[in-house]
Amino acid sequence: MKAEYCWLCGRDCRSEWFYTQAGGAWVRFRDYRQLADGVVGHPQGLEWFCRDHVAAARNLAHLDSASALSELQRQFGSFPKVNDRGLMRDPSLWVIEVGPQPARVLAAIQEATGRTATEALILLRSTPFELVRGSPKSFQNWRVALEAAKAQVEVRYD
Repeated sequence: MKAEYCWLCGRDCRSEWFYTQAGGAWVRFRDYRQLADGVVGHPQGLEWFCRDHVAAARNLAHLDSASALSELQRQFGSFPKVNDRGLMRDPSLWVIEVGPQPARVLAAIQEATGRTATEALILLRSTPFELVRGSPKSFQNWRVALEAAKAQVEVRYD
């Protein structure tokens, strides 16, 4: 089976799919052929699409996969070919906006990263910034603390 890379744009959706079972979906086209029992590989006519392209792909599921890809490229344009797939990266917690309580955000930065006050202040002033990377469960406490401090945060699966 192919991995969860958008067939149109090449976006790597493996991490988000692994952790949340979200971020895109498989689409079966008219030429879909299920593999026979015991056969290893990827079925014809089954392709993965990221959250930005899955709805458009589903609207074209009545076409064969080659025609659907041509139509999607007409709608969205062509994307550069991604050659380096590499290892799946863990999600990261980003601080997008510090909000009205910078002292609490500064304390969370220090606790989450082990940085000195000066280093944490430099990071605080460079918004947006990546705070930590790992399993979303591993940084849930930091996310809650930052949101309680009215900071705007987001989890990125890149």
